[in-house]
Amino acid sequence: MRVAIATPEFLPNWGGIGTYVTLLAKELPDDIDLHVITMRRGPESEPTPETKEILDRISVHYLGSAEDYFVYNSQFQLDMLLRFKALKAQHGFELLHANHAQMPDLFVRFLDPGIPKLTTVHTTIDSQRMGTRRSKVPLSRLERSEKMTFLMLPALRMLERMYFGKGKHAIFVSEFIRRLYSKIYRMPPDWRIVHNGVDTNMFAPRPRSECLSKFPQLDGLESVVLFSGRMIALKGIDMAIRSFALIHKETDATMVFAGAGKIEPWKALLDQLGVPKDRYIFLGGVPYLDMPYLYNLADTFMLPSYSESFPMTVLEAMATRLPVIATDVGGIPEMIDSNRNGLLFQPGNPRGLSSSLLKILGDHKFASRLAENARAKVCSELSATKMASSTAEMYRKVLEVRP
Repeated sequence: MRVAIATPEFLPNWGGIGTYVTLLAKELPDDIDLHVITMRRGPESEPTPETKEILDRISVHYLGSAEDYFVYNSQFQLDMLLRFKALKAQHGFELLHANHAQMPDLFVRFLDPGIPKLTTVHTTIDSQRMGTRRSKVPLSRLERSEKMTFLMLPALRMLERMYFGKGKHAIFVSEFIRRLYSKIYRMPPDWRIVHNGVDTNMFAPRPRSECLSKFPQLDGLESVVLFSGRMIALKGIDMAIRSFALIHKETDATMVFAGAGKIEPWKALLDQLGVPKDRYIFLGGVPYLDMPYLYNLADTFMLPSYSESFPMTVLEAMATRLPVIATDVGGIPEMIDSNRNGLLFQPGNPRGLSSSLLKILGDHKFASRLAENARAKVCSELSATKMASSTAEMYRKVLEVRP
C-alpha cells in the first residue's frame, strides 16, 4: 500500500500536526510505503539519530520552504496543485492523507479526483475562532495567524465548506470535534474516531541530571510550573499568567513558558501584574526531541486553552508522569478524568486555575497519584502505536471501498 501524507509541518516538528505525522511515520506498519509531502522549515541540517530512524523508513518530498505560520498553508496548497500530479504519476500513490484545518490538498481535492483522499480533522475554522474569541484578547495583541483568521473568517469558512463537501473519508481526533463537525456539516459516508497518541518510550520519566544537561537554566529552582504551546491567545497564556500572579507570593514556584511566538506582550502582562522577573522564564521554541527532558524538570503542567480538540502536549505531559491541569473544553475531558489522572477547571477562570496549582504544589501525595494514573492511562489507551494501527486500518478500509 503506497500512501502519501500531505503536510506543511514535519521534521523538525513545530506544531501538533507535525508531531502527528511524525508519529505516523514512525509507527505505521511496515507494509505501508509511506511518502511525506512537506515543506522545509529553516536551514537544512544533519538529522539526529532519532529523526534518521524515521527518515530511513519513509520517503520525503520537499515542495519548498516556509517561515510564516499563516502564509505557509496557502503556499503549500499552491505547490501541491502544481506538483502533486507528477509525484503521484512517478511514485504510484494509492491514497492521499491530509490534515485539517490546514486543507493542504484543497486544490488537489477538486482537480485530481482520481485518488482516494482521507482527512484527519484536528479542528475546524470555527473551533479556532471560538477559542480566540473566548480569550477576549484585543485584536491588536493577537498573534499574526490569529489576526488573519479573524480578518479572513468568511472566506475561510466558505473554503472549509467546499473542502468538506468533497470529502468521503475522515478521521476525527476526538468525539468533541466529531460532534462540532456534525453540527455544521453533513457527516462523510466513511468516518471513525482515532484519538491522538504519543510515543510512551520517548515521553517517560528520566533522571533529573540527564534532563538538567539539556536545560541547565532550570537548575536550582524550587519547583516549576510549565506551560508549553504557541504564544497565542487561544492557548490561554493570559490565564496562565493571571493565575500565577495570584499565587506567586504563596509559593516558591517558577513559571516556565516553552513555545514559539512573540513574548513581549506576555512579559508586559507579567510586569503589569507585579510578577518579579526572576519568577518566570521564556524558553522560546523548544525542539520536539528536547521536550521529554523539559517535562521531567516540571512539577506540574498547565494548559489553560479556550478551545482544544485533543492536544498532544497534554498527552506528552501525562506520559511523562507529570500532573496536568487543563481546561474543561473540547476533547480534553476525553483524556482527563478530573481528580483521578489530572485536574480540570473552567476556561477563563484564573482563580480556579490558581487553586488547582496550589493543590498540586502543596500536596505531593495527591500530585503523585494523579501523575501515576495519567501515565497508566496514556500507556494503555493513547499510545502512538495504537493510533498508527487504527489509522492503518482506516487506510485499508478506504482502499477496499474505492470504485
